Amino acid sequence: MKTTLYQRMTALAAVALIAAFTAYGQPTGGKGPDVLIAGFESFGQEGTKPGCWLNGAGQALSFARAPYSDRAIAIAVSGSDVYIAGSDGNTPGYWLNGVWQALPVTGTRSSARAIAISSSDVYIAGNDGDKPCYWLNGAQVLLPVNGKGVAAGIAVSGSDVYIAGSGNTYNGYYTKYTPCYWLNGERHDLYCTGLGTTATAIAVSGSDVYVVGEERDREYSTGTPCYWLNGSQVTLPVTGTWGGYANAIAVSGSDVYIAGGNSGSPGYWLNGKWQAFRTKTSGSANAIVLR
Repeated sequence: MKTTLYQRMTALAAVALIAAFTAYGQPTGGKGPDVLIAGFESFGQEGTKPGCWLNGAGQALSFARAPYSDRAIAIAVSGSDVYIAGSDGNTPGYWLNGVWQALPVTGTRSSARAIAISSSDVYIAGNDGDKPCYWLNGAQVLLPVNGKGVAAGIAVSGSDVYIAGSGNTYNGYYTKYTPCYWLNGERHDLYCTGLGTTATAIAVSGSDVYVVGEERDREYSTGTPCYWLNGSQVTLPVTGTWGGYANAIAVSGSDVYIAGGNSGSPGYWLNGKWQAFRTKTSGSANAIVLR
């Protein structure tokens, strides 16, 4: 069944029960930081089962909800604490070391899509119904947008809060998506040529702002993964005819890691070069953390 871009993004919401997550991969070799990625594998009619990879090796996750229909969407690590953002049904929230924390909303079809930790503060970006927003220690802040929208990525640098997402408007014939990011609540639109282009994640390194997403010429077309560096768009290579999508980003020195999918395979780009994981099925990498 086809889904719109907005529906596919909304589907990247809750984290559910998983008995055994069987992703098989290996580190890419060489020295560097540990790479933690949260994502999912698809099992046809059985649905999707969330899990994570540590340097390409599958790690089992255990949560309290079933059936297998959800996806791990965001992860953050602070010391020995692991935060995973998602939703329990239509209630957004996050798990802190496995303990569920719900977030307040007023709308339906709400979700938490990204998480960042700064000192003792917990920032979570997502949507309350069709309104983009973020939560700071549980208190909700709405973000300005034309029409409807969603906040999909978040980064904190000092006192500055950066949030990546998109707005969308429907003119009776098609829905146009406009990728953007908000800096302390002020919206900045990003250049794109496609009608279905979205921004999914954001990272800040010094004075550089990285925003990742995918470009489509319409809602149902094959996606082209990309990122913007200080507003300039860079296209990422794909290896097949299914296209790809970029879901998350992390920056370490001069190295840029972008997690996503490439013709149905989960993995990440390191400085523009694709690093695939070996899996039994198709899937996607939805979040990335370096430690």
